[in-house]
Amino acid sequence: DDVVTAELDYTTLPSAVAVFDKNGKETPSQVISKDGSKLTVIFRAQVPSAGVAVYDVREVAGTKATSSLSVTSRSLDNEYYKVRFAANGDIESIRDKKASREILSKPAGLDFQQEHPEQYPAWNMDWKDRQKPPFDHMDKEAVLTVVEQGPVRVTLQVTRKGQNSEITQLFSLSAGDAGKRLEVTNKIDWQSRDVCLKASFPLAISNENATYNLGVGTISRGNNNEKKFEVPSKEWFDLTDKSGKYGVSILEDCKYGSDKPDNNTLRLTLLYTPDASAF
Repeated sequence: DDVVTAELDYTTLPSAVAVFDKNGKETPSQVISKDGSKLTVIFRAQVPSAGVAVYDVREVAGTKATSSLSVTSRSLDNEYYKVRFAANGDIESIRDKKASREILSKPAGLDFQQEHPEQYPAWNMDWKDRQKPPFDHMDKEAVLTVVEQGPVRVTLQVTRKGQNSEITQLFSLSAGDAGKRLEVTNKIDWQSRDVCLKASFPLAISNENATYNLGVGTISRGNNNEKKFEVPSKEWFDLTDKSGKYGVSILEDCKYGSDKPDNNTLRLTLLYTPDASAF
């Protein structure tokens, strides 16, 4: 059960469409863009294991779909999570409704970490720099705007600046099983040097060890130390409370480095550019 995106070509764009499964039952759908002759629609799809499913998009007179989703310029809400945002664009709170608990210990934001390695600046990071706290944050001139609101997905767009760079983030919650995760899409104009940008997740759980996926297995690692302070993973890493009763996973599709400064915080490395004068 997940959200599917389909782009359709029309001679004349319809005013409204609906999506139906093989039995003719309508599934929740939402038009997210119209551009010339192209219409982009998202819908909830259920696909069997190792199988396929066929859906039919039809022109209709209008839609009256109800939704369990809600969005404002400072919040997202579905059956699983209530997400609140600060005025500077940081994630202020993620409330797990099913577990009746708060996921964050403090706001989750974007940290600038100084990186000035003594050798091989194109890829090295030095322990002397990693021991220092972030010197700045990507949180200037924040603008929060609702860009999607429908029965399939709600999305809040957050644009902000820092260190001569600008980022636009799309925070989305979906209906159905896809709503079990908060999705973040990042689009950035990166002009920062001598720094790395990290997405920081201060969690309300504690464990000196986190679990990192390696593709063919997993490995447990501790907090940052002199030998391991920027570590690899593939697609996900996880911090589960020492009791083993509750955990949070960070999923990614293209960024493989991260660090863990303390028992509660995971940080995914998004970008790193050395100082040009170092070459």
